[in-house]
Amino acid sequence: MAEAAVLEIAADWADRIDALDAGERRLLIAWLNESEAHLRAFTRMHELLRDPALLEVLEAARPAAAALPDAVPRRRSTDRQPRAAARRVPARRIAAAAAGLAAVAAVPLLWRAAAPPAPKTAAVAGFRHASPVGQREQLRLRDGSTIALDAASTVRIAFADHARPVMLERGAARFDVAHDASRPFSVQSGAARFTALGTNFSVDQLPGAVELHVYRGRVRVDQPGRSPIVVTGGEWVSVGAAPLRVQRFDPRAPSGLDSIWLSADGMRLDAALARIGRHSAVPIRLADPALGATRLSGRFRLDTPAQSTALIGALVGLAPRRRGDAIVLEPPKAR
Repeated sequence: MAEAAVLEIAADWADRIDALDAGERRLLIAWLNESEAHLRAFTRMHELLRDPALLEVLEAARPAAAALPDAVPRRRSTDRQPRAAARRVPARRIAAAAAGLAAVAAVPLLWRAAAPPAPKTAAVAGFRHASPVGQREQLRLRDGSTIALDAASTVRIAFADHARPVMLERGAARFDVAHDASRPFSVQSGAARFTALGTNFSVDQLPGAVELHVYRGRVRVDQPGRSPIVVTGGEWVSVGAAPLRVQRFDPRAPSGLDSIWLSADGMRLDAALARIGRHSAVPIRLADPALGATRLSGRFRLDTPAQSTALIGALVGLAPRRRGDAIVLEPPKAR
């Protein structure tokens, strides 16, 4: 599809974003995921439609006989419908004006992941390893176990004669554990300890919680003040302040540790941004931590963190702004 046509469609979606129902939002996400060009165009249109300069361009370019109503203020965060001025202007005119403004728009720094290096062999004890931002890594342990380390994540290996403890200090990792009944393999993350009972599982540190997904076998979950539970293959649990609730998932589906896509189905906003942030050279934050409880659904590319953050902001009614050395999602300013 020609760039002009893509921009026109993106302008229409961006103009109607606040009025879309659940079905239309699913259609939008499907269109965005068709190509990176769609995502770039939508991100550009969504941001520029909130720029007063765009309305000034449209106003200056209109024929005198086709005058728009009196100046329309920019949309307030409480408005549910698209801006009245934009609804009266064909999408092709919005796209054409926005394309010109885009040439001078500032684009946040974007991190692109490099190809993962060959697996590294970890020492038996006292080994600590941190993966770079935007790059996943593979670790091969001396006992035959492997660790798939997410980007911007850190593990510490402290194997001993009678136990194989691992500390996940930050980020996420997936563990494929070699069986050794005499030396239990456990992962400590925050206050929770996950002990493998012959298994393949992942542990993900998120704001306020630690998620465990068991792909094969069983894992015992221990945390202070609560009775241990056992999670089996095809089950996952979030360990935090809330009571434990074991849920089902498809262990055959691509996970967030082996795909460039983040698949969110009612995921908390702070959890989604934490995962995307591991691939961003620029920190991604929420202006108000309370916004982290917002639920989010859709598929978002991890290797284009700035664009995915802008898309997520558009879907939940938040605007990405550069604040110092970070990208901050915040409610739009009153217009």
